[in-house]
Amino acid sequence: MQRLLVILSLACLTSCKTIMINAMLKDPQVETTSTIKEFQLVNKYSTENSLIIKADTSNAVEKLFLGMTVGYYIFDKEGNQVCYNGSVTCHGSQFKELLNGNIDSFKSCEDKNVTLATVLAETYDLDDAPVDKNRFPASDYYVVSYWQKFLGGKKGYEDAVTWMEEEIRNNPSKTRFTFIKINTDLQEKWGFIAGKKAKLDWKRKGDRLTLDITDLPVRK
Repeated sequence: MQRLLVILSLACLTSCKTIMINAMLKDPQVETTSTIKEFQLVNKYSTENSLIIKADTSNAVEKLFLGMTVGYYIFDKEGNQVCYNGSVTCHGSQFKELLNGNIDSFKSCEDKNVTLATVLAETYDLDDAPVDKNRFPASDYYVVSYWQKFLGGKKGYEDAVTWMEEEIRNNPSKTRFTFIKINTDLQEKWGFIAGKKAKLDWKRKGDRLTLDITDLPVRK
């Protein structure tokens, strides 16, 4: 059994209302590049700047929950991470402050190990090709969001991806944004059996969520 303890504010990015955990969390299924792309196309989501994270059986659980432990990153034009430095607690409202030009609410992060380059180095695209910063247009900010099919399906995708894409697209300022979405579902490429599912159990106490993953379908 692998256990990951996640501390959450239990607020969704778009509305800051409490997440209905029992409606969002499902047993994770092993995906492929094709099934991730198909999910986006069938639901008429854009596949532009759509990537998949690299992992293997040793760190699969850690990567699987990036959407819950990280959510999203913001990087400046040089690819350095910037962090929120204001008083708003809702992640969605924090992001909107950036879109509205409240640059003073953000500062360079202390963690120099997280850069756009290091994040992209751990991904591949929907053609299974490696990715680096040069493939994206020059921007003032690069926004990276993580998502998973097992966390809410369409609703989870829209909470993690679609609303941010729309906010950036409708942003009237001259600030240039590039939005990148990274899927972290269990992948066949990680050493698992495509189509099979792991077992997910969870317990919630206050804002503390304990997740237990068992029966990972490792390919022999």
